[in-house]
Formats: sequence, C-alpha cells, structure tokens
Amino acid sequence: MEAAEALAVVVRALRRKKGLTQENLITIDRSYWGRIERGEVNITIDVLIRLAALLEVEPASLILMATCLQSNEPLREGLKRLNKQLNRIKKDSVDIEMESLVSAGKLPPGRPARSGAAQKAAEANRLNSEGVSVTEISEALGLSKTTIRRYLTSKSEQA
Repeated sequence: MEAAEALAVVVRALRRKKGLTQENLITIDRSYWGRIERGEVNITIDVLIRLAALLEVEPASLILMATCLQSNEPLREGLKRLNKQLNRIKKDSVDIEMESLVSAGKLPPGRPARSGAAQKAAEANRLNSEGVSVTEISEALGLSKTTIRRYLTSKSEQA
C-alpha cells in the first residue's frame, strides 16, 4: 500500500467516525478532499496540517497512523517506536537546536547554495551575453536549464 493510500484510509476513517461529510469540511475543496480520500494525491505539509485541524487530531497522528497501516504495524507499536525517537531527540538536544535556529531569524528559502554556484552563475551570464543559448550553457556547465534560467533572471532582477 502506498503512503497516499494509507493516509486516505486514515482520513476517511476519522471523518466517518466523527460523522462528517466531505461537504462539512469546506476549507478544503470537496473534489480535492475526494482525491485525498482515494489516495490519488500526495499532499503538502500545509494541507496535512489543515486536514488534521479539521479532523481535530495532531498532524503527527495522521502520519503515524498512516505509516503503521502502510507497514502493517499495530498502532500501539508505532506509538512505542515514536516515543523512543522523541526521547532520543530530546536527549540529543535537537529541540534546543531548533529553538536556536528560530530565534536566529527566518531561514532563507530553498536549498543552500552549492559551493561554486556564484562562479557558475557568473559564467552563465557571461556565456549568455555572448549569445550562447540556455541549452548550450546548461550542457557546458553541467546544470539544468531551469538553474541557468534562474541565474540569468536573478542577474536581470539585480540590474
């Protein structure tokens, strides 16, 4: 069973147990809700959080129930496993590290830049100014066309 299918079973069961219809859950489009309950979509974390709020459970509970169902593990065993992991996280002071990151300010979006990214961006811009196509630049630098376009766009936005 795929993860989306397992989550679908959990969401449908919780909704039915609460006596709710898809129409009762108006903050998520009914057709999208149906696709979630049929396991046809992989949802974002934001949607998972909204689902959990509508179903009055913690998002982590939805994930735990779905993973237990997916691996054919009793929920009781999944809870034990999760509790051990949470204790290890606390012991390793990950919670303190998270608080430190949050207090330091907003993290920049996306992945951190790879080393040499600035040089490749400069080279992409140089090649572009010489009339080299995006496809040729991407092949020359070993980067995707999307990355090359982003480099070229960010230069034009900075000007």
